[in-house]
Amino acid sequence: MEKRQQKQLIIGLVFVLLIAGAVYGLVDRFFIIEATCFDKVQNGKEEGLDCGTLACGIVCEEPVKPLQVSAGKLFRIGPGDYDFVAEIVNPNASYGASEVTYSIALAGLGTRQGTAYILPGQTKYIVLTSLRTDSEVSSAGLKVNSVQWEKLAMPSGEINLMNRRGDFLNSISGGSFEGVVFNDSNYDFDSVDVSIVLFDSSHTIVGVNRPELRTLLAKTERSYKVTWPSQITNVARTSVQVSTNLFENSNFIKSYGTQERFQEFY
Repeated sequence: MEKRQQKQLIIGLVFVLLIAGAVYGLVDRFFIIEATCFDKVQNGKEEGLDCGTLACGIVCEEPVKPLQVSAGKLFRIGPGDYDFVAEIVNPNASYGASEVTYSIALAGLGTRQGTAYILPGQTKYIVLTSLRTDSEVSSAGLKVNSVQWEKLAMPSGEINLMNRRGDFLNSISGGSFEGVVFNDSNYDFDSVDVSIVLFDSSHTIVGVNRPELRTLLAKTERSYKVTWPSQITNVARTSVQVSTNLFENSNFIKSYGTQERFQEFY
């Protein structure tokens, strides 16, 4: 190849590269949407919703995973009177649900609607008592209909509600459970939820109950008692879950100033 042809080829390549660079610049400026990182829309080079290391300087969190629901169980307490329990698991460490709407399908008798909350990473029993029906029911199951996810920024100092003592007793009049809940935190709560689950020796649930405690002040304890109208046999172990709704601002009793707020909508 002659030197003149080589020179022309080099000039042509440089010209093509210049044109390509100019075209890319125009496309990048006028046609490619830039990342905004604040408008709740994934755009530009965002790797997720308003996040991405290069675009926003924020590492994207893992997508919110759905709640896991166990098969529900029904307990006949008396004619047309039932208790129900199902377990739900929140696999998300940063997100909880301020409202979970669910329906309970009663075999042959339609559905019952309800709502609950669940904290980040929480495993929770949904316990319902005194479900009244006009006829006998053989089984029931829980289905989650909708979930309002929220990111919960936990307050400094862990919220620690614990069941300090609990005793199950059978008597002629029926079964009973007495316990004591302690609020080992610096916050006063208007309402605290307690779920009591009884297991037999084969780890099968044989009974449930749920008292609701009102006004549990910081560093104080409250006693409670629940009863069943008949004896529950073969109770080998009890599980008591204590929680409170951290998404509900009014649940924090005001000591000074305004009520606490720890949630961020998803």
